[in-house]
Amino acid sequence: MSRENHGCFREDRAPQVFLSLETPRERRALPYALLVDIEIAADSTLLKLVFSHYEVLVRGSRLDAIYESVRAASCAAILPGQATDPYTTPAKTTATVTDIRIKPAIAPD
Repeated sequence: MSRENHGCFREDRAPQVFLSLETPRERRALPYALLVDIEIAADSTLLKLVFSHYEVLVRGSRLDAIYESVRAASCAAILPGQATDPYTTPAKTTATVTDIRIKPAIAPD
């Protein structure tokens, strides 16, 4: 398999079964089959992933690449850091993840 490491997220060409979320406090793998909704803020600084039992908030900048990767189920992991690519110019936009919050979803009454 061909896996690409972008610094703050890892991507694979094949569809993934789980999305791994890594924070300084915890590591959790959530199945893509339970992903209910994905939203990105207009300014690309907040990515919201809603799973059947968890809500994940990813904060950072230029999160469009991560949004597209999750939308295509090719994102293997998201972790705090900055996307790095030694072959691009500094002007090229790269994603930066500053914070990941994983919390249980509140079930509607």
